[in-house]
Amino acid sequence: MDASSIMTARDRHRTTTAFEQCVSGRRNLVTGAVFFVEAGDHVGAVLSQTRLDDIVFAPAGGVVMSSGSRVIPYDGALREPGDRIMFDGGQTFELREYVAAPFLPIVGPTLFRQCNAAGVAAFLSDADTAKDSGIFIDPLLSSTVLLDSLPSFLGSGREGEALPRVHVTAEGEYRDGPDGLLLGEVGDGRADIEARAGEGAGRGRAFARVVDRGMLEADLDDRPWFARYIGAIDLLRRWEGVPSRPAISGFGGHLVRALDELAALPGVVSPRVPYLLTGDGEEWMLIDPVSRRGIRLGIDSARAAECLIATADESAAVGLLAAELGRGTSSVASLVQEVRCRLAVVGLDPAAGGQAGL
Repeated sequence: MDASSIMTARDRHRTTTAFEQCVSGRRNLVTGAVFFVEAGDHVGAVLSQTRLDDIVFAPAGGVVMSSGSRVIPYDGALREPGDRIMFDGGQTFELREYVAAPFLPIVGPTLFRQCNAAGVAAFLSDADTAKDSGIFIDPLLSSTVLLDSLPSFLGSGREGEALPRVHVTAEGEYRDGPDGLLLGEVGDGRADIEARAGEGAGRGRAFARVVDRGMLEADLDDRPWFARYIGAIDLLRRWEGVPSRPAISGFGGHLVRALDELAALPGVVSPRVPYLLTGDGEEWMLIDPVSRRGIRLGIDSARAAECLIATADESAAVGLLAAELGRGTSSVASLVQEVRCRLAVVGLDPAAGGQAGL
């Protein structure tokens, strides 16, 4: 492979990761902010406020071509469902409304945006379905799909934290994403934009133009497991070994029946805690959501791991598993200890995050 090919591959990877950060609002490999500029007339003013580690997506044109490697020109638009954008001479994404996600086939790289209150409500409803039945809608699991502004459901942006993206509308508004909080307008200084972002930090910042943030906060408070759901989506989309029809412990039920039957047991599990999943119900995998490392478990060992996740305590896990299997604690203690040791060997801790429950 010659040097030009290597550079082209690097450039494409850089463009892809920058675009993912621009869409999701989640910091990726770009240490600065990613600006998406809808109108070429605003490119010069935006560039005057950027820093060396920023990246700017801007409409293809003369001002772009002379502005250096920080600017990535694009053709097309991402304003209305059905719009397409193309950059790097071939990478193309189509914009779709989230409410249409279950009904349209995925035929290529696709960007799903909530677009309105109905889209946000549909996303919450699909989360409820996954929690209650274990069914995740297929488009969410596709690696060719980008999901708009997911971190904003979790409280993206903290005071003092650098802004990962800025969307510059055709009207010259600076926003956190196309439907996000108004951060300023073209002509405002970078410090003012970042200050407004910090003042408006928290859940729903990226949906401020389409939903009432207070109502969204209340909806999310009613779903204390929502961060776990977002983590599950991330895992299923990015892990190459995921079964075609995955079942995840805590979504649609548990192996250990008491976790479904006793309201006092299930709590909220941190999204950092490993996920227990299966394809056929016989062989299970415990997967770390960050490293993607995993270990295969038989069904009894999977039950032991589930008890460890639910209780975050080995002795409590022994009691829970014994009750599930109808055996004495002494007869299952060795199994729980063995499972915990096996997981520790590969760096997995089912009680990571320090919060029990599923």
